[in-house]
Formats: sequence, C-alpha cells, structure tokens
Amino acid sequence: MASIWPFIISTARKFSSRASLAPLWSACAIGVATLCLSAAPARACPFCNAVLPSFAQTREAAEIVALGEVTRSEPQLAVLLRGVLKGQDRARAGERIEVERVEPLAPGSLCLLLATTAVEPSVKEPGLVWTYRPVTETSYAYFARAPELRVAGPERLRYFARYLEHPDANIAADAYLEFGHAPFDVVAQAADSLPLESMRRWIVDENVPQERKGFYGLALGLAREARIRGENAALLARLVREPADDFRAGFGGILSGYLLAAGEPALDLLDERFLAQAGAADGDVRSALAALRFYHEFGKEIPHERLRASLRHLVARQEFAAEAIVDLARWQDWGMVSEVARFYDAPAEVQPSARRAAVGYLSACPLPAAAAELAELRARDPRGVGDAEAYLKAFGALR
Repeated sequence: MASIWPFIISTARKFSSRASLAPLWSACAIGVATLCLSAAPARACPFCNAVLPSFAQTREAAEIVALGEVTRSEPQLAVLLRGVLKGQDRARAGERIEVERVEPLAPGSLCLLLATTAVEPSVKEPGLVWTYRPVTETSYAYFARAPELRVAGPERLRYFARYLEHPDANIAADAYLEFGHAPFDVVAQAADSLPLESMRRWIVDENVPQERKGFYGLALGLAREARIRGENAALLARLVREPADDFRAGFGGILSGYLLAAGEPALDLLDERFLAQAGAADGDVRSALAALRFYHEFGKEIPHERLRASLRHLVARQEFAAEAIVDLARWQDWGMVSEVARFYDAPAEVQPSARRAAVGYLSACPLPAAAAELAELRARDPRGVGDAEAYLKAFGALR
C-alpha cells in the first residue's frame, strides 16, 4: 500500500579497501529487490505509491546495520560506529569507516549505515558496500525499534501506525511505506490502531502530500464503530462532491474508502457523478473504475450484481469501454452481449483494443447469443477476428 520519501544514499568502504564502489543502493539493490518480490504480497494497497523498500525491508537485506557519527566531512566522510544493530560479527562499535560523500554531513551528525558484500568486475576480492542516511536521535530510535519482517503483519503495522505523519519526514515516509507494502487484509486487521480522527484532518490538509491521501481515504472506510464510520462517510462524500480542475492523486482510494464506509448510497453517488455521467473527467472516471475493482475484490456489503450494473455504464464511453468489457467478462456478467458485439466496430483510434475486448468477451461468454455474434463477426471480418484471437492467445487470455 508509496514513493515520496527521498532516501539519501551514498557508498562507502572500509579503510582497508581501495576499490571504487558504485553509488546509490549498489549491492543492496539486488537483495532488496529479491526480498520485496518474495516477501511483499502481490495485493498491496492499490492506491499507495509504494515503490521504494521500507527500512525494515532494506535492513533485512543488509549484512550490517549500524549507527555512525561523522567525525570528518571532507574530502570524504569519516564515520565512527557508535553501535551495531545487525552483523556484530562483521563490525563493532568504535570502528571507523570512510564514506564517499554524496551529501555533506557536518561533524557530529548521526547517520544510519547499512552494508552488503558486493563484487565489482575489476575487484578480485569482495568488499563491503556501505549505504547511509542522515538520522536524528528520534529517527534512529524509530528505525532501531522497527519490527522485523518475521513479526506478524498486523502487529508490525500497529507499531508504524503511531508514526504516520510524524514531524520527522523520514519517519513519516517510512511508516507510510510500511502500509503501502502491506496487503489490504493485513491493514484491515490492524484497523483498530489507525489514527482515524487524525486521518480526517490529514486528508483535507494541503500540507500533507497528496499521494498519501489515497491510503488515508481508504483507511477511513475501515472504521468499525458506527458513529465514526458515519462521520468518515460524510467527510468522504463531501470530497467526492467537490469539483476539481486537475487530476486528483489518490482519489481512487478516497472513493474506495467511501464505498466501504457507506455501501450502496456511495455507489449511487459514484454513478451520478462519474460512471453514468458522460461529461465526467477521465481521471475521475478512472478512479471510480479502480474503486469498483477494489470493492469487487474486498468489499462485502454491496451485491456483486449492483457493482456490475455500475460498471456497465462505461461500455457507452469508448475510451473506457474496452477496460469495462474485460472486467465484465472477468466478473462473468454476460448481460451485455449485443452491446459488446457492436463495440467491435468502434472508431479507429480505439479499434485494436475494442476488437480484442469484444472477441475476448464473446469467446468467454457461455450464452448461445455470444457464439452467434462471434460467428457473425468472423464471417464479416475474418482477418480482424483472427488477429484479435491470436493476440489474446499469445497473452494467455484465450485458449
């Protein structure tokens, strides 16, 4: 369930090593990427911009994690290790390392150091690649206490929940990133720890990064107490009704939270303003479509047939029809056979996607009417239908 925190990194080496080392993640990148792919769930928050790994993920991939104090800032940073959190067999307090300076740090500054063994083509023996980020005593305490990845997901998130929008930007960004990487069901299990009253303030605060508001809007839909749920729904409804001139980052999360909090009345409003409104802004319609998909997978109160009825509105908008038709087939809604068949002849600018969506839907539909429509299209345009079928088969969407 995030990407807005600059993670200032440089490389360093032990005094004993003279090899040049590549900056910016260096050897840590492969370890962190592997960790994220294997440990991070595939169904993380769809409305969070979680691109970078969290500190806990980075720490898991590192061989050494330590607190350092800068003792010299030029020409390179000289750093004294004050404490070692991980890899005590590889480093010890009192040891000194030299860091290739990327961002100047004044003597006496604290930094968090992570090291991973890396081998460069020109180096015969592997050496330690160090990355660092400036920290304060407060942020170091936060990082030092951060739960490891092996701790159960809801328990981990309860730790990070208290640090959302912390005054220290590094802490706030990392806490948000933890929620961005977490699967929705784990976030829902930790909903009792979410600062919902604060989130209501943050979601309308211009100083809060817009990218985070998608998660906060979604989280407001997780309130368990009826009174708080109603208050959250009223606020989200007001945000839905507010006019906007530009693309609204995180708006899909706000709409999803509204659906969770208010149920069918929320979907009625989404129909009125976006899904059934021919003049609705494309960005808002796309956010509403994302909210429908999210609720279809995770929501419980709105019947699936009601969700399908809302999705059908988009078949009439050619810029969204192909996506809507694919979703209708995925949701096994076979009530649009005639409309889908007509979409095969969409204007040239959307024709390739239109034909693939129409052929895919009609091929998957078990109704005789769909088979008849597909046969008619094939007789009229055998090459076009054949091209669409070949494309779908190549991507495993058609047998």
